[in-house]
Amino acid sequence: MKQELKTVQFPVAGMSCQGCAHSIERMLVEVPGITHAEVHFGSRTATIQSEGEVDETLLLQALEREGFTAPQGIFGTREISADVEFQREQEAAEARQNTRDFGIAAASSVASLGAMYAGAPHLVGVLLVAPAVLWAGRNVSLEGLAAARRLRPDMNTLVSLGVWAAFLAGLAGLIWAEPLGPFAHHVHAAAMILAFVLLGRLLESRARATASDSVRKLLDLAPPTARLVGSDEETEVPLSQVMLDDQLRVRPGERIPVDGVILEGRSTIDESMVTGEPMPVERTVGDRVCAGTLNQYGVMTLRATGIGAHSSLGRIAAAVHEAQSSRLPVQRIVDRVAAVFVPAVLAIAIGAGVWWYQHEGLYPALFHAVAVLVIACPCALGLATPMAVVVASGRAAKEGLLIRGGETLERLADVDVIAFDKTGTLSEGKPQLTRIVAHRTGEDVSALLTRIASVERMSEQPLARAIVDAAIAKGLHTEPVTDFEARPGEGVQGTVQGHRLWIGSWNGAAGRGHDQAQMHKLAGPILAEQGTVSMVEENGRLAGALGFQDKLRGTSLPVVQELRELELEPILLSGDDFPVVERVAAALGIRNAQGRMQPSNKATTLHAMRDAGHITAMVGDGINDAPALAAADVGIAMGGGTDIALETADAALLHDNLDRLPVLVRLARKTMRKVKQNLWLAFGYNLVALPLAAGIAKEPLGIVISPHWAAAAMAASSLLVVLNSLGLRRTNLKD
Repeated sequence: MKQELKTVQFPVAGMSCQGCAHSIERMLVEVPGITHAEVHFGSRTATIQSEGEVDETLLLQALEREGFTAPQGIFGTREISADVEFQREQEAAEARQNTRDFGIAAASSVASLGAMYAGAPHLVGVLLVAPAVLWAGRNVSLEGLAAARRLRPDMNTLVSLGVWAAFLAGLAGLIWAEPLGPFAHHVHAAAMILAFVLLGRLLESRARATASDSVRKLLDLAPPTARLVGSDEETEVPLSQVMLDDQLRVRPGERIPVDGVILEGRSTIDESMVTGEPMPVERTVGDRVCAGTLNQYGVMTLRATGIGAHSSLGRIAAAVHEAQSSRLPVQRIVDRVAAVFVPAVLAIAIGAGVWWYQHEGLYPALFHAVAVLVIACPCALGLATPMAVVVASGRAAKEGLLIRGGETLERLADVDVIAFDKTGTLSEGKPQLTRIVAHRTGEDVSALLTRIASVERMSEQPLARAIVDAAIAKGLHTEPVTDFEARPGEGVQGTVQGHRLWIGSWNGAAGRGHDQAQMHKLAGPILAEQGTVSMVEENGRLAGALGFQDKLRGTSLPVVQELRELELEPILLSGDDFPVVERVAAALGIRNAQGRMQPSNKATTLHAMRDAGHITAMVGDGINDAPALAAADVGIAMGGGTDIALETADAALLHDNLDRLPVLVRLARKTMRKVKQNLWLAFGYNLVALPLAAGIAKEPLGIVISPHWAAAAMAASSLLVVLNSLGLRRTNLKD
C-alpha cells in the first residue's frame, strides 16, 4: 500500500534572490525521503512532502553547506509563533548586516570617487575600493560563487562577476594600464555597484517585512498572560500554562487570551482585529468569545475552549502564514523563465563584450559586459507574484477575510457565477419554530415536541436549535436519546422513551417511502405561509410536520446587487421547499433558484456549470454545504459556520456577515491586477535594460549606461515590484 505523504512547512534564512529558492528546491529533493519541495522567495519558506522518515540533521546540514539556515525541530510539533520568531530574528540580523555592509560600500564609493576627481594616484582608488569588495561585498561574492558551483548561477553571480571585473581591472591597471584603457580607472564602479545593490537589499527587506508582518500582528493580539480563577484566588499565569476547561477572568480593557465560553458576566467586545467588523458586539453568559479580541466594559469569567494554535486566532494566523507561502499557478511560468534567465544574461554579456572588443577595443567591451551583468534583475521576476500574495493575505486578515492560498485568489478573480445556500447564509440562520402539525387529531403536541426536541438536541443544525429553543420556551424537558444518527441533507434519528423518531427534509421523507400526497396534506398550512418544512416520522409512520420562519439578513439584498455590479451572476441552491426558495429569490432578484436540493445535488449542479465553462464560487455555512464548497472552483464559508465547512472552504468570511463578500472579490481582482503589473514591470524592465546596457542605443541615441548606474537600476527594479505590491495594503476595496 502506498505510504501517505507528509507535508511540512518551515522558514529558511539566507535567501537573497529567486535563484536561491530554485537551488534550495533542487537541494531538498536530493535529501532521502523528500519527494517534492517548493521554496517561496517572497515569504522565505519551504514546503516539502515526504514519504516515511526524513533525517532532519541531514536536511539542516545540506542547507548549511550552501549558506542557508532553518530552525531545529522541523518535523516536530512546532507552533507557528516559533517560525515567526525565527524569521523575525533572522530578518533583524540580516538588516543589521545589510546596514553595516551598505555603510562600508557607500563610504568606499564616495571616497574612491572623490580620490579619482581629486587626481589622486590610481593606487589610492584601488585601496579605497578594497574594503567594499573584500568585506562589505563578501557575502554577495560567496553566494554568487556557491550558486555557480551548484550550476545554478543567480543574481549574486552576475553582480559578483561585474564587481570583480571592475576591481581586477583596477588592480591590473597598476601594472598593465595601457591595454585596459580608461576601464582601469573605473575601479570605483566596483564599490558603487555594491553600494547600490546593498541599498536595494536593505530597502527591499524593510519593505518585505512590512508586507509580511500581518501574521506577527495577529499573534501579538493574544496577551502573554491570563488570569486563572481558582477556588479561592485569582492568579496571573503565562498563557502557555493555561489548559482546556480552565476558568479565566477578563477585566475591562484587557484582551481575551483564549477562545472561550462566558460563564459569568456580560460585556461589549471589540472583535474588529479578528473579524474586520468595526462595531463592538454584546456578549453574555453562554456566548463564545475569541482570543485576541478586546473586552471593553464588563468583567467576565470564561471557560477555555481553544488555546494558542488551537484557538480561532491561532488558526487564522496559521492559514494566513500558509497562504503567504503559497504559489500562484502563473508563478510556474515565471519560474521556467527565471531558470534560463541568468544563463541568457551571461550569453548576452559575452556577446556584447565580444562585439565591442572587435569594433572598439577592450575598454568598451568590459564596460558594456559589466553593465549587462549588473543591470539584469531576476529578483524582480521572482518577487512579482509572491509579494502580491503576501500583501493580499495580510490585507484579507485585516478585513476579516481568510484566504487559504494564492491559487484561491487567482480563481476567485475569474469567478462569474456565485452560488448561495439559504439558511445561515442569505438568511440569518436563526429560524423560529412557528407551527407544529400533528398527523393524528387530538395528539398531545407537547409530548411529540418533547420527543422531537430530545433527538434534535444532539444536532448542530439551525432548525434543530429552533426546535430545542421552542421546547424550552414551553417549559418542556428533553429526555435521554439512544442510537442517534445524523445524515447530512436527509435528517436525524434516535430513540426516545421507546419511540424511534426521524426528523428531516421533504426529500428525505420521500426517500424513506412516504406518500407525497399525505406529506402535502400535513405540510399544506406551512407551505401556505411560505415557511420551511421538516417532516417527522415516528415508529415508521408520518407523525407530523414542523414549520419554520427565518428572516433574510439585512445585508443580503445589497450584497446581491453589489455582486451584479461586479458582473457576477448569483444563484440560489437550497434544501428548502420550492415556495420558500422562490420567495427568497424574488425578494433578492435572483433569477436562477433551485429548491429541495440534497448536498450531492448542489455539487452536481456546480460541476455541470463548471463543465459549461463557468468559474463558480459557493457560499455556505453548514455540514450540508461541505460537498458544494468542495465542488465549486472557490468555496467560501461563513464565519459563523461549522468547522467542517471552514475546513472544506478555500476562503472564509470571519465575521458572520455577507457584506465582506464583495470585498473579497475586489481584493482577489486587485491582487491579480497587481501581479500582472509586477510581471510587466519585471519583464519590461529587463527587456529594455539589457539591450541598453549592451550598448544598442549608444550610436543612434547616445544612451550609455555605466556599470554603477546599472546597479542602481537593478536595485530599483526589485524595490519597485515590492512597493507596487504594498499598494494592496491601502487600496480601496469598497468600489
